[in-house]
Amino acid sequence: MLPEIFFPLVKRSEGFDALKRRIIDKGFCTYCGACASFCEHIVLKETPELVEDCSLEYEDVIKCGENGICYDVCPMTETNEKELEEAFLDGKKDAELGIVRKLIAGSCGAQGQDGGVVTSLLLSGLKNGLFDCCIIAARGSGFRAEPVIAESAEEIKEASGTKYVAVPMVSKIGEAIKEGKRKIAIVGTPCEIRATRKLQQAMLKEVEEIDIVAIGLFCFENFDYDLLSEKITELLGIELGEAEKVQISKGRYIVRSNGKEKSCKVTALEAAVRNNCFYCDDFTARLADISVGSVGSPDGSSTVIIRSKKGDELFNSLEDFVTTDVNREEIIRTASLKREKIRREGEVPPILIKSVRLK
Repeated sequence: MLPEIFFPLVKRSEGFDALKRRIIDKGFCTYCGACASFCEHIVLKETPELVEDCSLEYEDVIKCGENGICYDVCPMTETNEKELEEAFLDGKKDAELGIVRKLIAGSCGAQGQDGGVVTSLLLSGLKNGLFDCCIIAARGSGFRAEPVIAESAEEIKEASGTKYVAVPMVSKIGEAIKEGKRKIAIVGTPCEIRATRKLQQAMLKEVEEIDIVAIGLFCFENFDYDLLSEKITELLGIELGEAEKVQISKGRYIVRSNGKEKSCKVTALEAAVRNNCFYCDDFTARLADISVGSVGSPDGSSTVIIRSKKGDELFNSLEDFVTTDVNREEIIRTASLKREKIRREGEVPPILIKSVRLK
């Protein structure tokens, strides 16, 4: 028998056919993995694929609705952001930054990207029992990345650093829950955090024992690994797979390899940007409990936006956060630039057509 928390929803869903027709086949897929998180019929290859018909009659498949909820949890389908804000966040509405309880900048002692804040939040949350595992992106072959369920400080430290390529982070939520995890942290880009919230709302809404802490990363755009690798070789003469570290700072893509740094303008890499990024207006991960990024803070520091009581509790567990100045206007300028780049001509994904957002 299936655990009670996986009893099917009564809500009718659009299902995989609509997801494939309206999102995947049109190149709008973010590769977040939400559709595959609780469905054993969907596999993640270059894009999500249905490997067999989903009859929803198999006992070993987590039943989620009359036609499945894979369409409902996709971050590129219709999304009521106001409803998600009210369900998961708690703070004042900022017209530019979303729900905000606190905006601050600083650094921590942990070694990581910029101020090491994300790594420190994960280490502190795990140490203090705020969650018992973390879904994070670890470096795979070359400079590819893959989602992992980390349960130790060593795993967290080993995976530190931003990867800048699409990783199916949300696919691991279902796996973690099936393994018995109930308090889960996930680190993701804005679209991955949106998918996490939609998954919580659609499937886990009434399951009190499932507690998810969402840590969002500032994100202007994400890259297709193969296309990015080709462009880096062409522009910098470096094999991306041999790089020690990559970083985006002040509009430049920086690669450290063999102890030396080379860089190019991020705009020179536009051909490698994933298509779905051109339809996203969320720079600061507005639906996260805590959002973290480098924009708006000095070199070596991170900007932190706390958006919920849960985020407050996690941030307050830090023991070594050193505060610096934060430049709110710089964050707003970058967020505005992202909104200005949105493609609104031709065919657009449902999120741009029917989404409801609190103005």
